[in-house]
Amino acid sequence: MRRRAKERRTRYGASSIFLAIILSAVILVECTFLTFVWELDYITKVNNAVDAQVESIMCEYNRQLFDVYGIYAFTMTAVDDDVYCSALLACGYEEGPKLDLGGYKTIDKKALRDAINMYYSYRSTGIAICQVADVFSEMIDELISEDVLKKIKEYTSSPAAGKVTEIIQGAEKISSWFEKAGEKLNINNYKKELEILESLQKKISSDDNDLEDLSFNISIKDMKPAIQLFEGLMDLHETLGKNSFLLVSHINQANYYAYNFDCSLKQDIDSSINGTAFSDIHSKNQDDSEYILTGLKGTKALAAVNFLMLQVLTGTNFLRDYADKAYRAKVDAVAKVISAIIAACSEGSVDIDYRIITVALIVLIATFKAGKDIQTLRNGERVSLYEKNGKKVVTAGYRDFLFLFMQAVPDELMQERALLVLRRDYGNLYTGLTATADTGIKKISVTRSYALYG
Repeated sequence: MRRRAKERRTRYGASSIFLAIILSAVILVECTFLTFVWELDYITKVNNAVDAQVESIMCEYNRQLFDVYGIYAFTMTAVDDDVYCSALLACGYEEGPKLDLGGYKTIDKKALRDAINMYYSYRSTGIAICQVADVFSEMIDELISEDVLKKIKEYTSSPAAGKVTEIIQGAEKISSWFEKAGEKLNINNYKKELEILESLQKKISSDDNDLEDLSFNISIKDMKPAIQLFEGLMDLHETLGKNSFLLVSHINQANYYAYNFDCSLKQDIDSSINGTAFSDIHSKNQDDSEYILTGLKGTKALAAVNFLMLQVLTGTNFLRDYADKAYRAKVDAVAKVISAIIAACSEGSVDIDYRIITVALIVLIATFKAGKDIQTLRNGERVSLYEKNGKKVVTAGYRDFLFLFMQAVPDELMQERALLVLRRDYGNLYTGLTATADTGIKKISVTRSYALYG
């Protein structure tokens, strides 16, 4: 009996051990599976948290930068790990792997170009780019077709230019020139012309024209810079015209830099394309458009722009006055007197055809008018480019001239200067970043950038 009981206990003990071995294997498998599921869940939660943090940073783009300039970009002030930590905590993980943020992608020239083209794709209906461009194109075509600049250059480099300038701008009165001419000229025979000459001298040499504030003096100078400007514009459009996309892109950029950045106009009469006051962007008035155009700063930039405007406006004024036959007839009469004065004062050694003096005189008058036009432009007003029957048909403002000049500047130069201005106002700008977190099981990396920049 005792032997049977012992055998019975042995059989049941073996079963228990067998079951224990089987269950231990099952438990091991189940625990391994549960660990895998937990790790997978952990990795998923961390990945979602990293992704949410990156998306949050990308969403914190500078709103004013987008509204005014159409640029999607964020700054370092938007960079933190708050969303990442909160997302992990909401999933029951009080702590997670350290989040590393880096791989920042800064805005570059290509990104700026893409942003500008997109900016105009949905704003072009409210911006008359083509209209302004056409106005200046017609003006340039007319100046070139009539060889106006060539005529001005030829005549202003002749001896007549210096003599006329000396007479008109001289400190002495016109009557003193008659006295120098001696008995050869009788002042009584030229009373009408004398009045015109003295009126012209008084107008041009007056102290109330504030021309010194515009960083140039009215004088007849070589028109070579203006000729180079127009030739550069024509060559550029001919080159870009072979690629319509490049042409449109270039015009967009020229318009963008001319009209959407602060310039020397007072802030109370000026604003960006969408109406934002530049005082909301920076407190002090900045010559940003002039800098983007010339690469110069302060008074040097203003002087360069003034000089270009002077050349262009002198050309348009000359074209208008020279084409007016009645006006030219009056100037011819004055030119004959000046020719006689020069011949008499030089005792016949200098004999200048009065027609050359007519052109030189019209240039001087056109230059004076250009100086007054620049004053008008600086006040935020518009000047006439084309008149018909005494009415202003085409007018232009200061920024319209900046737009004209910027069409002759290579894209890369304007882009580089514009980016410097934007960084000054908004700091370093970024269009993308990479966030990484090492879970110990798997290294998670998420990279994002704005779709606008490709």
